Amino acid sequence: MDSLRELLAAAERFFQDVPGEKVVFADDLSAALAPYKNEKTVVFSGTHYAETLRKAGFSVWSGVEAEPACQTVEVMASYLRQENPDRVIAVGGGSVLDAAKAALLMVETNWTLDELFGVNRFSTAHPEKKLRRLIAVPTTSGTGSEATPYSNIVVPEAGVKRLIVEKESVPEMAIIIPQLTWSMPEKLTRATGCDAMAHLIEGFLNVGADNNCNRANDWAKCGIALAAQALPMAMKGDETARKAMAYASLLGGMTIRFKSTGLPHLCSFSWFGRIAHGDAVAVLLPECWRYYLANPAVQARTMELADIFCGTTPEEVICSYEDFLDQVGMPGGLSAWNGIDAALIERTARSGEQNKMKLELAPQPVPLEESYDILEAIMKLSL
Repeated sequence: MDSLRELLAAAERFFQDVPGEKVVFADDLSAALAPYKNEKTVVFSGTHYAETLRKAGFSVWSGVEAEPACQTVEVMASYLRQENPDRVIAVGGGSVLDAAKAALLMVETNWTLDELFGVNRFSTAHPEKKLRRLIAVPTTSGTGSEATPYSNIVVPEAGVKRLIVEKESVPEMAIIIPQLTWSMPEKLTRATGCDAMAHLIEGFLNVGADNNCNRANDWAKCGIALAAQALPMAMKGDETARKAMAYASLLGGMTIRFKSTGLPHLCSFSWFGRIAHGDAVAVLLPECWRYYLANPAVQARTMELADIFCGTTPEEVICSYEDFLDQVGMPGGLSAWNGIDAALIERTARSGEQNKMKLELAPQPVPLEESYDILEAIMKLSL
């Protein structure tokens, strides 16, 4: 396996040509945003950096909850309409970035959230329209939201997350400042890092989407190698490893922009408040991966990871990934979390039919009429 510094250099070459957005690297938040002081700029921020940004002279809105709800996004959209800024910047974790993308999309389209939920609803209706997009500054290393068209928003009355996929909401620029991630505690570093790893692996295994972008598999494999080496060290505070995880997260976002996630994300979509999202997808991934092995193309793709996770068979590669989870202290099954019980598993298995597209696009498709049995089996095996 290449050294961490060699992998960092390889990733930096990838970032020089990211389709649809610009990637900028910086060492200091205030200096990175200084060019936008002369514009009328609104910054959406997590609470950790809000005061710093206000002192720097920006109009700041903070207060996005860990799982942003519709009402929060609507308040943010109202704030944008009130301020009428020339520039919109989001500084925070995936929740802040997702909510900011959704709020700006509401303002730019004059559509409601309900109208925007779904896949490219606005751009399909108005293919000629180009929308203003935000500048994204991630402060965690996991969601890759700085490079994706996705916004995950909680609909409280339904008790579920709903997804906006809109190509016009991919941030126009991602500013990567690895130092902003240094304050993440160990458990958050693990959860976000495992989310990034899941994005990378799920995208890499999505053999049916290979034609969407001829570079995505290279991004994914580089990111997987980075995360496999760096996450254990990042959890201990190693600064080079933190930088590597910031890169891995961005590579994950770039990958799933073109090659979507699969069954781990589908199954965990409504588990907010019970288990950290990154923990959920990490623990679900092995059994979903084993289900995918019914597709010979996934078996072959799995063996391309044998130089990272080790193994002479696809099953051994998956077991090596499970060893990686052990190394970072991830519990061995969903039963370690009190909120994951038989009733939730049954509801989740039944809800699969509400996401027919995700079932059909899985690396090993899930027949709709068998979705309950297949999803329930995967989740029970993950306990």
